[in-house]
Amino acid sequence: MFLKKSNFFSKISVKILLWYSAIFISNAIFLFLLAYFIVSATLRDKETTSISLEMEKILLDIQKYGLSNIDKHISHKEKEDFVIEILFKNKPLYVSENFKKLELGNKIIENIKSKKKFFTINLDDKTFKFQIYQATSYTIVVGKNVASTEELLEKFREIFFGMILFTMLLGIIGGLIALRKILLPIKSITQTAQYIINTGKLNERIKVENTQDELYDLSVIINKMLDKIEVLVKSLKETIDNVAHDLRTPLTRIKITSELALSEQSKLNPKDALLSCLDESDKILTLLNAIVDISQIETGSLKLNIERIQLKKLIDDVIDLYDYVIEEHNINLSVKCNENIYIYGDFNRLRQALSNLMDNAIKYNKPNGKISIKALEINDKICLFIRDTGIGIDAKDLPYIFERLYRADKSRSKQGLGLGLSLVKAIIKAHEAKIKVKSKLTCGTIFCIIFHH
Repeated sequence: MFLKKSNFFSKISVKILLWYSAIFISNAIFLFLLAYFIVSATLRDKETTSISLEMEKILLDIQKYGLSNIDKHISHKEKEDFVIEILFKNKPLYVSENFKKLELGNKIIENIKSKKKFFTINLDDKTFKFQIYQATSYTIVVGKNVASTEELLEKFREIFFGMILFTMLLGIIGGLIALRKILLPIKSITQTAQYIINTGKLNERIKVENTQDELYDLSVIINKMLDKIEVLVKSLKETIDNVAHDLRTPLTRIKITSELALSEQSKLNPKDALLSCLDESDKILTLLNAIVDISQIETGSLKLNIERIQLKKLIDDVIDLYDYVIEEHNINLSVKCNENIYIYGDFNRLRQALSNLMDNAIKYNKPNGKISIKALEINDKICLFIRDTGIGIDAKDLPYIFERLYRADKSRSKQGLGLGLSLVKAIIKAHEAKIKVKSKLTCGTIFCIIFHH
């Protein structure tokens, strides 16, 4: 029952895995990069702000004490992290001690000429960020060692890189788990279908787990479809068996009669032989025509001549057809139908349906039995009841009496094709009406046809 993976199945698996992993990993990388840029921008902005604040303090001191006295008021304010240089007409006016140690003269002058407000210089294991302020006669350079910030960002980069690798691994593992969860129901569906194809056993069903997702719905629908197919195939097999049984007898009679008529020693009148063959041929044609009629009605290929019909006239027409048979069987018939009740439908087809019901009511009735026909208007519906006091139908047969060629009389002691009620249901359904049946053995049967106004 288990299948080997086909190339197509493998390609689908890889595609699903790649799509899932790609989406998961790309989203995670985007979030990590966004977090890194936010942290990086925040820390660097903090360093830039601290340098700008130091620059503002120096400018305030120059305004307060003058440029010539600035060296007396700024030296005691020097901070270890800041390096400061003040140039007057491009000549050093004030240089902090830690600035002197860096020996940045030429590099500072180059950046002053480039007129950049902020710039960065790397020295050995240190990184300095500078801000330049240029006035008419003097220039102020303030720098700060930002190596600790860059080291922190480097650690962040290492952490984020590790998290990205971990996320990629997690995405692949998650993709495999999701892939397994997605493909298991598909694999079950494929295995079941292949098993049915190989063995022809229509009773096999897909194992359904109550996941309440789309694949669960698909599995349930396929199982329902298999139920329907199994019923239809079983019905088709029974129909073929019954048709074969019903055709075998008349065909055998035709064959035997023909052989006797052709025999030189036979005393059979050729005309009688032909009449017998004609009678058996009529039975075969009746059977085949009934099957064709049912198929055409069920598929909607048979056109109905819809007209406004007086229900009482339709019932009377059917009774006239069986009047002689009713008298012969000494059956008491009662009819209650208002002449003002009208329905819409095909007169001939509805007469055919009611004739079949009347035929059954007579055929399966008891001696001196009763048949009652009653039509009632209930709300927006018209209900036609046909009741008999016949032998009734066994409860186990009731669900199947409308199936083609189904006969509750398995011995087929009663003459008939087993298509009458199937044709009745098909005609009633074609008129968008319903037919219901209620019966009990030895107590008779009631058929109810429900028409809509």
